[in-house]
Amino acid sequence: MFEEPIRRRGLFSLTPLIDVVFQLLIFFMLATTFSNSQMLTVSTPSQSAGALPQDANVVEIWLMADGSIRVAEKPVEPSALNDAVKTALGGRTDLTVSIFAEKGSRTQAFVSAVEAARKAGARNVATAKIDKFTP
Repeated sequence: MFEEPIRRRGLFSLTPLIDVVFQLLIFFMLATTFSNSQMLTVSTPSQSAGALPQDANVVEIWLMADGSIRVAEKPVEPSALNDAVKTALGGRTDLTVSIFAEKGSRTQAFVSAVEAARKAGARNVATAKIDKFTP
């Protein structure tokens, strides 16, 4: 006697969803920045340095346990490290920067020395751990 009303299924359009996804894709593509990474070769020692040979193609950075820094056997303030390494390299990129870290030296000093070598244009950095500095 009574007929049930016919239920209509609502049709949902996917167009607005696709529009939103497309706009998000465009936003992320435009907002993304790509950094240029530079490669720096770092040679790490397997053991502590014993008798270290003197090499004319090496600029030495000594990191002392008391926090002092030496570049090419001259004492340098940590704030002047970048300039001292740049001066020691003299614009040459074929020189190797050797970083000698005395036992007990700070890790931040080591990171700063590697960064100073990179900023000065050095392509090769070598590291060594020493027990005690002997000039």
